[in-house]
This record gives sequence, structure tokens and C-alpha cells, in this order.
Amino acid sequence: MFNKISAKQLKYAVSAFIMASSLLTSHLYFFTENESWLSVLLGFVASFIMIGIYSALSKRYPGKNLIDITTAVFGRVLGTGISLFYVFYFLSLSYLNTRNLGDFIKGSVLLNTPMTIILVFFVLICAMAVRKGPVVMSRYGLLASVICIAAILINSLLLLNMTEPHNLLPAFNLPLQKYLIGSHFVTMLPFCEIMSFMMFIPDMQKPEGFGRAMRSGLCIGAAVLVTIVLRDIMVLGQHVVISALPPYSTTRMIDVGDILTRLEIVYAVILISLLFFKVSVVYYATVSSVGSLLGKSYRLFIFIFGALIVLYAEASFPASSEHTEWLMTAAATYSSFMLLILPLLTLIVSWIRGSLKNKPESYQEAAT
Repeated sequence: MFNKISAKQLKYAVSAFIMASSLLTSHLYFFTENESWLSVLLGFVASFIMIGIYSALSKRYPGKNLIDITTAVFGRVLGTGISLFYVFYFLSLSYLNTRNLGDFIKGSVLLNTPMTIILVFFVLICAMAVRKGPVVMSRYGLLASVICIAAILINSLLLLNMTEPHNLLPAFNLPLQKYLIGSHFVTMLPFCEIMSFMMFIPDMQKPEGFGRAMRSGLCIGAAVLVTIVLRDIMVLGQHVVISALPPYSTTRMIDVGDILTRLEIVYAVILISLLFFKVSVVYYATVSSVGSLLGKSYRLFIFIFGALIVLYAEASFPASSEHTEWLMTAAATYSSFMLLILPLLTLIVSWIRGSLKNKPESYQEAAT
């Protein structure tokens, strides 16, 4: 049983995956400003409901990953065509999050280092983790999650003297459309991207516990994310809207007796570790999807797709500002098709096929 993923490990892996998206909170403030905490809560509720789709699929096809489920529902030909959408989506998650990491390091840590060098070394490290497989990666998630939660709690305590609760006011003062856009953004980007863990199902000790572990991990990740958002708003006030990276800016303000200073370095290390974990997960989802479609070992495709991730991460957006614009305009809509429409369609078709398959038996029982 030690070479399988426990429900507890998956729970913390999911939470670490969500915590890695703290970079995206800066884009959320563009929509809902000092009320972004409400968007996180609304997004959490919507995501909790959507995870029911993934859980229902895993229960109807126990032990199968997302690609195998899609093929079983739609048949070999159509299922392969739909599965290619998932492959492209996982690949896009891989290179977009890698680009997030590159932008952060280039802009805040290693200002004079060429982007290509940052991306190549980062993807090589992720490739080493992917080769180890999902069981080992899940262990990283537990460690990363615990360290991140501890660091956020300590930072929040050290910032208590700078916290101004009145920065949360006025509340419920924005147009309804902004709340909807903000909650849609946080639902599709940080939260429901955890669908990537459906590629981990065959490696679980008890696949039937997949849905429960996903919901528990979502609860932990959402609690940490809303804590970060509340802390940053109360400390930075209106400056949270113009800050390029609010959690980083907030941590830089810690100064305890001229001894505890420059703690943003600790934040940078933790964030890089979390992004390493998140990219490793979606990287594995990409290559294992291709392996499932071709009936080959996923390890054969690690370095091929690693090269593609580096190439697309550097070439997809010539400037960081274009990447930011895409995140705030099209990213959530693009993700909705992959994270909501396709899984929901798969579940509906599965229900229809199941009812049609059982109909002859009911007719036979009625005849007898």
C-alpha cells in the first residue's frame, strides 16, 4: 500500500496546488478590489459544487483516469478526439504556470538572468519529479502544504500591528456583474484546475475516496487563499489594486526590531516550491494523458513535452503585460469549456448510456 496515494496525501496535494495560485490574486483585485475576499468565497462554493461532477465520474468508472473515462463514455474515436482537448489544456496549464514562475523570478528575484535559462532549469527539475510518478509527487504536496500554511500564519501574526480592518469597507458596494466576474475568475483558474488530479486516480489506494479528498483539499486551499486576500487588503488598503504581487509586497513590510526583515525571500522560496509542485502535477497530467491515448508509458514523453513547455512558455506572450491581459479577459472563459462543459457533458452521456443499457433488463423483468 506504500506505493499508492492515500486520501490524506491527495487532500494535502490538492491544497498545495491551490495555494500555488496566490500569484493570481493580483488579477482578482482588478475586478472586486477590497471585496475580493467575497469573490474567493463565492468561487469556493461554485467549485465545491463542480467537484461533484468529477467525483461522480470517478465513482461511475472506479480506478480509471480522466482519459480512460472519456474513452469509455464516448467510444474510441470520439473519445480520443475529446481527450485531445484535455491534452492541450493540461499542456497549456503547464506552460502558462511555468511562464508565471518565469515572470516572478525575472521580475522580483533574478532580475538580470535570461528568461530562457530560468525556464529550462525549472522544467528540468519538474521533469525529474514527473519521472518519480504521482505517488512521490503527492508526498511533496503534503510537505509544501504544511510549510506554506505555517509561513502564512506566522507572517499574518507579524503583520498584526499594520492591519487595518476598516480597509475592508465599504462592503457590498460594487455592481453585481463584478462579483460574478470575480467569482468566475477564481472558480476556473485557481480552484477547478484541480481536475488535473483525475489523472492520479489509478494510483490511489482507495479510488472511491477521490471525491472526498478533493473536497477536503479544496476547503483547505480556499481557507488559505481567503486568509491571504483578507490580510493583504487589511495591510495594503487601496494599494492592493495597483500592486503587481500583493502577497510579496505585504511580506516585504515585515520589520520586527530590525531583526526580522526581508522575509519576502522566504515567501519567494515557498512560492517557487509551490509552483514547482503545481507545474509538476499538470506536467504529469499532460504526459500521462498522451500515454493513455497511445497505450505507452508516460515516461517516453517527458522530455519531448518538457521542450514544448519551455518553448511555449517563452513564445506564447512576448511581454508579461500581454500575459496579464489574457488572464483577466479570456483565461476563465477558456477554462470553463474544459473544466465545466466537457466533464458535465461526459457525465450526462454516461447517465444516458447507463439508462439505455439497463432498459432491456427492466423490460425483461416486466415481461416475466
